[in-house]
Amino acid sequence: MASHHTLPTIVPIPVPLEKLSRIVEDAKDLACLNGFLMRTAAEPTSSDKIRPAPFMLLPTAIPKKLFQKAVEIQPYINELYFKVANDYNFLHKSLERTIVVDEFTAKQWEILETARKQGKSKVCFLGSMQLAIVRSDYMMDTARDNSLVLSQVEVNTIAAAGSGLAPCLVKVHRSIISHLGNDSDKVKVPHNGACQGYAKALCSAWKVYGNLGAVVVMFVEIAENNILDQRLIEQALNNLDPTIKLRRRTMSYVGKHGILTEDSRFLLEGEEVAVFYYRTGYLSSQFKTEFDWKAKLNAELSKAVVCPSIGWHLAGNKKVQQELTRPGVLEKFISDPVKVAAIRSTFTGLYPLDLGPEGDKMALRAISFPEKFVMKPPMEGGGNNIYGEDIKTAVQKMAGTQERSKYV
Repeated sequence: MASHHTLPTIVPIPVPLEKLSRIVEDAKDLACLNGFLMRTAAEPTSSDKIRPAPFMLLPTAIPKKLFQKAVEIQPYINELYFKVANDYNFLHKSLERTIVVDEFTAKQWEILETARKQGKSKVCFLGSMQLAIVRSDYMMDTARDNSLVLSQVEVNTIAAAGSGLAPCLVKVHRSIISHLGNDSDKVKVPHNGACQGYAKALCSAWKVYGNLGAVVVMFVEIAENNILDQRLIEQALNNLDPTIKLRRRTMSYVGKHGILTEDSRFLLEGEEVAVFYYRTGYLSSQFKTEFDWKAKLNAELSKAVVCPSIGWHLAGNKKVQQELTRPGVLEKFISDPVKVAAIRSTFTGLYPLDLGPEGDKMALRAISFPEKFVMKPPMEGGGNNIYGEDIKTAVQKMAGTQERSKYV
């Protein structure tokens, strides 16, 4: 087994305790000063009380070549998932077993089928307007030769958060590093333009829609402690073009009050909607009533650009990610062998638990060596994974049932 790789420290250590205590307090002030803020867990519906969002005192050291690789291959990943999101047959093959046992995925699939049968112009794989905001998540891993490599955790295709706050944290970390006395040119906290990038993407979609009087609707939750991350995107969009009006609305409200016209325009409060942007809708618990599902369906049936469309939403499912790691699958979507090799080099082991020889084999391995795996359901938002001995318990409990099929 390869040994762990040790990276150089970002600042000289050890840091004297008195200095460390002082910089911790300074860091909280810097977070507030630079807008790295969240609502409190106790009062997620009000901004009367806010606090610094959780952050590490120092950024993680990442070798420049790995950082550059992540940046360089992102267009390849975007291309891959664009093609996946527009490939009905591949999505169906990847998710057909999950649909049987996971109600949330089944409801999404039902929307895709409804939109497809009605032949609406915005539905994916029909060549119409699409907007995707994609975040690929990585961890650093140690390869067999003891070198550091990127291992892809997942690809987020819906409500990828953090773009508003991340640029704020850059300023905080730069100040902390400076205060701790590291002036080395080797330590760089790179520029983060994610917030501006999100705003440009929404602005582009709004322009492509072609109605200067139409609005952007951001689907949100009422209780949202991460609201300032969203507000920063709203502010950046307004800075780009003050004529674009962004409306924050819940899915339930849109489902109750939205109107889908005969010519497929979506009207809300007398305004035509050009773009729907999801910052919710990635968990089954966020669909509390049929009005929530109505909003998702009618947005999909409308002419509006939806980020993400139902095809893109389904493309982010863990079972799709697992299917893409199978030998020869990437080549079905990407013809350039350089791009294929670059994407595949970031893949970690992803294995099915479907009923059948392959899934049964993996179930036995998971029971025998639970510490070697993470068990993941088709859910977003964090906090849903199963680890350690809990994997053994879960797999044994689901023995012989189709329930296993929704896990990776």
